[in-house]
Amino acid sequence: MPVRARAAAAVIGVVALLAAGAVFAGLATHEAPGPREARGPTVLRVVTWNVCGEAGGKRGEAGYCPYRNSPAEKVEQITELAHERDADVIALQEICGGAAGSHLSLLRTALGPEWSVRRAEGARPDGRTRCRGGLSGHLGVAIAVRGKVVGARSRNALPPDPAGRSHETLPVLCVRVGGWSYTPCTTHILPGEDPRVLEQITGVRDFVRQEDRPTVLTGDFNRNSGASQLKPLVSAFTECPDLLGTGQGTSTYHQWMPAEGTHSFHTLDHVFVSKASEVRAPFARCGVDRDRMDTTPNEPGGVEPDGYSDHAPVFADIRTGG
Repeated sequence: MPVRARAAAAVIGVVALLAAGAVFAGLATHEAPGPREARGPTVLRVVTWNVCGEAGGKRGEAGYCPYRNSPAEKVEQITELAHERDADVIALQEICGGAAGSHLSLLRTALGPEWSVRRAEGARPDGRTRCRGGLSGHLGVAIAVRGKVVGARSRNALPPDPAGRSHETLPVLCVRVGGWSYTPCTTHILPGEDPRVLEQITGVRDFVRQEDRPTVLTGDFNRNSGASQLKPLVSAFTECPDLLGTGQGTSTYHQWMPAEGTHSFHTLDHVFVSKASEVRAPFARCGVDRDRMDTTPNEPGGVEPDGYSDHAPVFADIRTGG
């Protein structure tokens, strides 16, 4: 479906779904994915997506992202993903929450009562957390699970800027779900060659390893597989082999450099499973949903975007042995 039609359908779909949730709560519950058995799913279906939902950047600027000021379209796509993948876990980065009308507020209603959502706030370099461009809520990461959350913990994993110029914070978040043997976690790693990156990644590893059960770590790591800064994670976790390529077929991020007029594809979004897992081959399947990643030129007055983020959703089906 052309993205223009998808966008129009998205708005209609979300409005209708919100109305149905308020008036016909039973119908919304019926259409939502059903609960997993008490011992948890034997195959944990995980989706992770940087939705670039925090406003900022116009077409032709380096910070541009499609539909950034349209939370209804973003939420419709997330909800569709949950149904298409029969997902148990939806991990999200650059998402707004904590207020009525925010992405996560809309998502809770759209997913229905069988789902639980938890979030952790992060701050921009100016130290502010409130989402820009008229969006409701505060910036951060989130995890939605098809089950009941019985515990959640988070912390900022980015060390302070030694120069004191940046006040950015980037959290790591883990949630425990009743009856599940695995703990899902998510994070967002600082881009670039800042010396703090290795400290942040090591901190994320140490935080996640505090769980006394197998874990699934997802997120936007801002690094291609094989990057030296990812070594602390590679030593402690197993990454899905289907995502280890660096070709366009496994790319999860489309980067435009408007000043140079060039672009490139990268695989920055990853799914890791702790090596403490008792399942010898934990990944049943992994992949990239490239249809939801914008691949059009980021040029002023350019063509309509053909996706909803500069990142693609990544999915992984994980054998739990349950």
